[in-house]
Amino acid sequence: MACLHPSGTITDHAVIGTEDAGVRYAWRGACTDCRQGIVGSSTLPAGLPPDRLTAVLTTELTSYLSYVSQPARA
Repeated sequence: MACLHPSGTITDHAVIGTEDAGVRYAWRGACTDCRQGIVGSSTLPAGLPPDRLTAVLTTELTSYLSYVSQPARA
């Protein structure tokens, strides 16, 4: 991954299954700076309101972007 910007936004998400009391989502996001696309999946608690769901998925995306933007450690 070439993007080194630790911020992004969720562009799309869909339910792909359920697991116990959770819902598995596939999501797409993009870096807010270079617009490089990211695809991921997350299991979250069932019943989240749409605004909270988007916020949690955005946090997951931002966490991922922050992780990959850090230099490799020897």
